[in-house]
Amino acid sequence: MKVLKFVGIFCFVCLVLAFCVVFWLFSSSGNEFLKNKATEIISEKAPSLGLRFNEFNLNFGSYSFDIVDNAQSNIKINGNFSLFLDTNATADVVIKDLAPYESLIGIKLNGGANIKSNVIKDSNKIDVNTKISAFNSNIDADITLTNYNPTRLFLVSKDGIDIKSLLYFLNQKQYATGRLALNANMDISDKKSPNGGFDVSSTIYPNLKLLRDDFKIILPNDPIKLDVNGKLLPDELLATNVLVNSSYLNMDSKDLNINLNDYSSNGMIEVWVNNIVANGFKLHKNAKLSLDLKSKSIKHQEANITLEAVSNPIYANLKLPNYNLKSADINAENLSIQEILQFVAMPYSGSGTISLIANMDNSKIKANVKSKIESLLVDGFNVASDNYFDADISGDSKKLKIEALSDLFDSDLKTKVILKEYSPQTIKLVLNNLNIQKLSKVFNYNASGFLNADIDIDDFAKLNGNFKIDSSDISIDDKSLNELSGMSFRKPLTFKIDSNGKFKDGSGVASVKIKGDDLKIKLDDLKADVANNIYSAKFDFETKHIENINPLKMNLNGALSFNGNVGLRDNVPFFYFKNKDFGDVLEVDLKNEKLSILAKDLDIKKLANFSGNGKLIKGGKLNIQTNLDIKNKDLVKNLNGKILLNGSNIEIYSIDIDALTASLNNIAKTSLYDIGAFVVAGPLGLTNKGGVIGESMVNSKTAIKALNAEFSFKNGVASADDVAFSTGKTTIAAKGAINLNNEQFESFSIGLLDDKNCAKYEQKITGTLSKPKFEVTKSTIETALNIAASVINKVKKGAGDILKTPKKDEICTPFYSGVLKNKEM
Repeated sequence: MKVLKFVGIFCFVCLVLAFCVVFWLFSSSGNEFLKNKATEIISEKAPSLGLRFNEFNLNFGSYSFDIVDNAQSNIKINGNFSLFLDTNATADVVIKDLAPYESLIGIKLNGGANIKSNVIKDSNKIDVNTKISAFNSNIDADITLTNYNPTRLFLVSKDGIDIKSLLYFLNQKQYATGRLALNANMDISDKKSPNGGFDVSSTIYPNLKLLRDDFKIILPNDPIKLDVNGKLLPDELLATNVLVNSSYLNMDSKDLNINLNDYSSNGMIEVWVNNIVANGFKLHKNAKLSLDLKSKSIKHQEANITLEAVSNPIYANLKLPNYNLKSADINAENLSIQEILQFVAMPYSGSGTISLIANMDNSKIKANVKSKIESLLVDGFNVASDNYFDADISGDSKKLKIEALSDLFDSDLKTKVILKEYSPQTIKLVLNNLNIQKLSKVFNYNASGFLNADIDIDDFAKLNGNFKIDSSDISIDDKSLNELSGMSFRKPLTFKIDSNGKFKDGSGVASVKIKGDDLKIKLDDLKADVANNIYSAKFDFETKHIENINPLKMNLNGALSFNGNVGLRDNVPFFYFKNKDFGDVLEVDLKNEKLSILAKDLDIKKLANFSGNGKLIKGGKLNIQTNLDIKNKDLVKNLNGKILLNGSNIEIYSIDIDALTASLNNIAKTSLYDIGAFVVAGPLGLTNKGGVIGESMVNSKTAIKALNAEFSFKNGVASADDVAFSTGKTTIAAKGAINLNNEQFESFSIGLLDDKNCAKYEQKITGTLSKPKFEVTKSTIETALNIAASVINKVKKGAGDILKTPKKDEICTPFYSGVLKNKEM
């Protein structure tokens, strides 16, 4: 009895406590606790959203919540409820931007959405009435659920769903346009006599340019017509018809039914594809794909696939419980290589077979690819003759092993690769006598030579292993070099490769030697420190004839050699190289994101000869000193520092600056900007010397006695601190700045100076570096009029006010105050 008494007291206490807790939750302090707890959970899931409650009211029998986020989106929910949790609620949701909600909903959505809903729950029945405005479309939906299973669905979009906006909403590019008509009205409350159906139709216009640019898919220029409809049948079946029609894609279905009890499918879908180009491969004839859906229930869903593209079909059997792929068997035996080549319209001919047998069961994969290639002709050249390829694949998505043997391209290939989560873990490869000519022909390149490789890496992540690669003379023609590199080689390259390396626990040493008649490249002391993310190498480069290996459009000639080191530290590059071909020293050093260049007494004649402009230069010396901050990110925006370039006694042929600037006629036809660019960079081949001055350059010369160009950089803006050059009789200077972020001139002017360093002729330059615009300033007009007046030796009445002829001792505002003076030097 005492036990029963204690049990009764305990139950009573529990009921009282439960009542107190419930009573407290509906109080203001309980509401505050629930609001804070909900805010805490939401903040943990999506801290960037800034979701907060403007209102949180939970009372006996009613509730109202008002939630906002940082973008001023708003969610309002109001309703009442009974003791048995029946409810009548309204929801008004205005989301201005869905993208920040990715962490909550699992996918990224663009744009906003407005949703107005009314929900009524009465016992085991729930009625939901919703109006959705999103992706430039309006959708009305009425849904009835009984015991949480749908028994009625009404869904309609009056004006259709905008496909372009829908793709953007789903965070996809605008691969197609058109409107999708949607109408569904299904009532299965009476399972023996269901009523209604659905219809989805559209004319879809693919974005041909975007598909070509992103996926290399080329489609004919015509739309795709889509029509999918269904009709409710007894026994909870939905008879479905799918019809897609275009000149290159056709789809049809036969006896396709969906069981609305468990949503399993039975029936056939057939697809025909033709006249499509993808990644350069063109489907030369029709391909037919048959999909036979079979199921006893959704838990035993199955699909048989038949692909008819060549004589021997490809079969696949898929087990799809709940439409999730559990297992697959693929059988493609003795496919004709010639038929495959014809099918994809490749310009090759060949004979032989290829087979694929594969099984995937619960992510376990086991497959074999086997091929016997009797011949393969590329432009009449036989790249294969009685060769074989045999590969075994096994494992799962976490660890996949691939073993292959082949004698293609005259080689003896043995390889074993283990992928860990699809990334290489171990690589063992032995390759002997690979015929590069035959391999390159397959890809429409021209090369020759033989390559050997022995690679054994037992831990790719830690970089444990060794390698050795060597070759006979490899020759690559200039056309292939240019296609591979995107550069402008003018001659073939011939060279040998000899490389080896050994690494353990992420560090080690390797070397690479490339040697040919026209170049020598040596990479020594190649080091990799994976743990500290440091990679480096020493290098030597030498060529006696740069014109034979020149990959640039510049007309380079002569010998070139340099040495130094290069590498990465925490993904930030560093390098140093030194050259003595053109003067006492030329050093370039980049470390800790700071670039310094030091060049002493460079022989401008040698530089001009090297750049193919030796006829323009007789002599001269050049010095360069640079200290710049070079950030790995936002390079131009973070460019800060100084550049100083000065030269002396530079004799330039084909231009006489003194004569050019001595008369009004020549000045009117002359761009001081072009003269300056020619003097600084023209002899080195860095600017267009042919279009600078025109006919006045022929059979002329200029001696530049002094040249100074000092620029300072701040956040990508280059200011001309002291920029001028002087012949002794003529001085031309520049001031202002160039914004490299947008390549715009900022308050930039070039002036022809008098003996007081004032501009007797000035041009203001606006626009961009690629399209500069020249403006005549007031001082220029006055100078021109003064020169004209002196030429005709008379001034008309009233002209004095216009000409403003300067007096002998009149004070002017100096245009330039740098290190050079316009005096006889």
